[in-house]
Amino acid sequence: MITVLTATLGSRPTMLLEAIESVRSQTFADWEHMIVDDGSFSVQAIEGARVFQVTHRGPGPARNVGLAEARGEAVALLDDDDLWHPHHLETVWAVMQDTGADVVYADCHEAGRRDGYAIDVRDFDGDLLQRENFICVPATLVRTSALRSAGGFPAGELEDWALWKRMHAMGTRFVHVPAITVTYRFHEDNLTYGGIDPTRTAAAKRLLEDAEAGKISWEQYSDGVVEVWS
Repeated sequence: MITVLTATLGSRPTMLLEAIESVRSQTFADWEHMIVDDGSFSVQAIEGARVFQVTHRGPGPARNVGLAEARGEAVALLDDDDLWHPHHLETVWAVMQDTGADVVYADCHEAGRRDGYAIDVRDFDGDLLQRENFICVPATLVRTSALRSAGGFPAGELEDWALWKRMHAMGTRFVHVPAITVTYRFHEDNLTYGGIDPTRTAAAKRLLEDAEAGKISWEQYSDGVVEVWS
């Protein structure tokens, strides 16, 4: 079984319902859905899902609430504003079973992005991961035991990138599936990638260019990116 994990601020009810419907439309049917309402207390009971109401704590700690209750062998991440294509779970689950990988991630289609950039999803490269987050969050499937061994999701901005780096340092095996199985939606409420503030994206891009040119260290780059988005 797969545990589908969705954290929401309750501010995008229509998108949340669309995300839920994309779970219901999966060709792979052996799943449970955990939805964590991170502080809005507006998400009511949803048929076929377990809804948790928590005080606001941020996406990482909110996801950990669902992780603590997860019964699935693997956890699939789906934000409340993104959509899975019908074959997503079937695709990443089959690769996890075939390869024994702890993290499987597919490609994603970006819809509505306005900052001039794109996520360049690539085959896994641990060295590249230290300076670039090339993994699309809603396209990931993570083995539950490995996720728990890593301490779950960190707090703070860019928590997914911090988690991937931590898991890589622990020897976790990542496998990329070169197939688009997710639509990653951008809109005015996005917290990252310049959804409402392209200036921040430009600042993060300058930091990356400075690190690649050797003007700052990669540690300074990581700290700087967190500061940009905080």
